[in-house]
Amino acid sequence: MNNQMNRTLTILADGEPVTGYARARLIGAERMGLYPSLFMLHLWNVAEEDYLALSRSREVMVLHDDVVLVSGSVSDAFRSRGKSGTEAHVAIAPGLKLWEAAVTLDVEAGVTMSETARRLLEASGTGITLLSFPGEDPVTTRGQAFYGRAAECIEEALGKAGARCCLVPSGLCVVPKEGLPVSMVLTEEDLTDVPSFNCGGDMVLRTGPAGWTLGKGVEVRYGGTVNRGLITERMINLDTGDGSWRVELIVQSAE
Repeated sequence: MNNQMNRTLTILADGEPVTGYARARLIGAERMGLYPSLFMLHLWNVAEEDYLALSRSREVMVLHDDVVLVSGSVSDAFRSRGKSGTEAHVAIAPGLKLWEAAVTLDVEAGVTMSETARRLLEASGTGITLLSFPGEDPVTTRGQAFYGRAAECIEEALGKAGARCCLVPSGLCVVPKEGLPVSMVLTEEDLTDVPSFNCGGDMVLRTGPAGWTLGKGVEVRYGGTVNRGLITERMINLDTGDGSWRVELIVQSAE
């Protein structure tokens, strides 16, 4: 297990670095699907100009070693006073733009599921793109009419093919009904604790902040055993001070 910890976070408000703070903590969780997730960024003794930049920004991005951990809209920002000084709280909501976007779209018969998803994303006006559409891409035999939240319409369209989806910083990922092949391998060096299993039989992995994203097929090699599955949830608790520095992954078994 790798116990080396580089406790640094890079914070960008609309692409501009935020550096005037004493300590930072990022906490939150996300799971498969297009319901917006929520992450809280806490900053101690932040400079006034940096707080204003964060609270007024359209997008906040948090990175570790050039890996994007969270990127999303600011849904709220406020300050409070505690024993360690003034603390700023910034709520980051990945997927909020797509959830709030409304669409009205008619799709004629004979259009593939992937093209339907692309048209819905385009109609949302969010600029989010479809990254890939692995697996079967069935053609609709009848015309379709979509009205309402863009996120719900996309999930409805993909659900007809048994597919799931999730948002990552670069766009929309689709997971076909049959699952995905392994694209990442985790070994003991990547983990900070012994793997465990929840009551549903899914593997729980504790690791550091790296490029672990939802919707990835992974292989976990630990103690002479090999498990394969899909990353369906990610929980972050990263403190640049002396608090927790951990990422937890929920891996749904491929079997």
